[in-house]
Amino acid sequence: MNSPFRFNSAQTFQFAVWGLRIRLASLLALVVFTVSQGGAGFWLPLIDFVASGALLLLWTPLIIQSLRGRPVLTTDPRRAAVALVYPWLIAYEGALWLLFSLFPAVSGSFPEVNPVASAAQVTVSGVSVAVSFLIYLLSLRQMTNPADTTGRSHLAELFNLAAALSAASVVFSAVPLKGMPPQSAADQWAYALANGVELVSWLLLRWAMVSGKVEQNKAPE
Repeated sequence: MNSPFRFNSAQTFQFAVWGLRIRLASLLALVVFTVSQGGAGFWLPLIDFVASGALLLLWTPLIIQSLRGRPVLTTDPRRAAVALVYPWLIAYEGALWLLFSLFPAVSGSFPEVNPVASAAQVTVSGVSVAVSFLIYLLSLRQMTNPADTTGRSHLAELFNLAAALSAASVVFSAVPLKGMPPQSAADQWAYALANGVELVSWLLLRWAMVSGKVEQNKAPE
C-alpha cells in the first residue's frame, strides 16, 4: 500500500521554493522587528538581517535553477553578485560571533552561566557561521553542473547539518541560558520562530536535492 505522504520530485521542488520564500519573509519580519525594538546596538543585528535577506534574495533563484537541473553559467551576474556578497556577510557574522559569543565565554563575563551550556551555545553559533560559508561556496560550484551527484550529495549533507544547527538555535533562543542578560518574551519568540523557519527551509531544500538526485539516477526504461 502506497503512503499518502509520498511526493514526486516536482512536488518536493515546490515545497523547497515555498520554504525559501517564507524564510525570506521571516528575515524581512526580523528587520522590521529589530527596528521597532530599537535599543543599544540594535544596528549590529540589523545589518546582519538586511545583508542575509539580500544574499538570500540573490541566491534563491540560482539554487532553484540548479534544482531544476539547469546549469548556472559562471558569467551569470547573479552568481557574481552572490560570490561578491557572501564572503563579506560571513566575515561580519564571524566578527559578531567573536565579539558577542566567544570572547565573553572565554573571558568569563557571565560567571553564573553553566560552562558546558555556554560552550555548547558558542560551538553551535560558530559552526553555523562556518556551515553557511560552506553552503554558499559549494552551492556556487555545484550550480555550474547540477547533474554532479557527488556535489549534490555533499550539499544535501550540509543542508542537513544546517537544519540540525538551526534546531539547536531554536532551543537556545526559546530557553536562554541562566545567568545571561535577560531577554524579552518578544525577542525569544522572534528569534525562535526565525530559526524554526530556517530549520524547515533547510530540510525542504535537502529533500528536494535528494529527490532530484534519485530522479536523475533512475535507469532509463
